[in-house]
Amino acid sequence: MCTKARLVQADQVSEWFGMSHGGSAPVVDVPLEQGQAAFLEVSIDPAAHGPAGIGPIQRGVMVRTADGQELQFVLEATVTR
Repeated sequence: MCTKARLVQADQVSEWFGMSHGGSAPVVDVPLEQGQAAFLEVSIDPAAHGPAGIGPIQRGVMVRTADGQELQFVLEATVTR
């Protein structure tokens, strides 16, 4: 997986989830406590794409809330090696 994410709230940490090579985005059900801060932790492995992983990249993570809102998080970076 080149991009994976997990949700962190207080002392609860979800499993890592992400789209496998050539696959579709997984549906993951992670309940969060309403009114409490939560963090989205994202890990990017540019080496997953071999030499093509060098240079500017853009990766995204989408989170859908229980009420149907879709939140998009976009990360941009320049990979040097």
